[in-house]
Amino acid sequence: MLGLPSTTEVDRVLPKRAFYEHLQLDPATRRSFVDDIESITLRNSIKPSTTGIPAGDVVQEVLVLGVALKGATVPKAALAAIARSNPHRLLFACTRDGRACLAVLLGSLVVGQWQDAGELALRLDPTGMDQTWDLMASQVAYGDEGRAGETVEERHATDEKIERLKERLAKVEARHRKEKQFARRNRLFDEENKLREEIRRLMEGGAK
Repeated sequence: MLGLPSTTEVDRVLPKRAFYEHLQLDPATRRSFVDDIESITLRNSIKPSTTGIPAGDVVQEVLVLGVALKGATVPKAALAAIARSNPHRLLFACTRDGRACLAVLLGSLVVGQWQDAGELALRLDPTGMDQTWDLMASQVAYGDEGRAGETVEERHATDEKIERLKERLAKVEARHRKEKQFARRNRLFDEENKLREEIRRLMEGGAK
């Protein structure tokens, strides 16, 4: 799966207990390890010694964890907790009934589309490990090969900011529709315009 070099293969089962007994987890996330995850396997270690790709300034290794699921729910909180506890970049390959989806942590956990497991493939960037992580994560999160001049983390942070601004704009618009007092309506109208301009600026900046 994923079409990664055979030199990166590890295929070592990792006991779930090692995660949920040693990580600081809320009760719901701890239960998720038991209820939602069948097994966790270290499938691949992508690093200079297994690929010949030079070490990056930020990224030295990307680990691919295979997560066999008991049901159709991707346990986002559990996977995010694993990723945050590891010094390396992690890519999760979640599988169930011959289907698979990939997930990466970019501030929040981003989950790709479910596909037939045999159809999933990721490209690596021979330039360096920083570029390889950016390319892999971009393929998972956006289905593309990244954006020049912007890391995948920066791109995701901008997207999350845009979503927050859109949510705020929707609330301001709702207040504007209900407001009867003229001066307050004008202030809300001005706030709407400022929010729209900020959203436009961020979206145009990301499109460059």
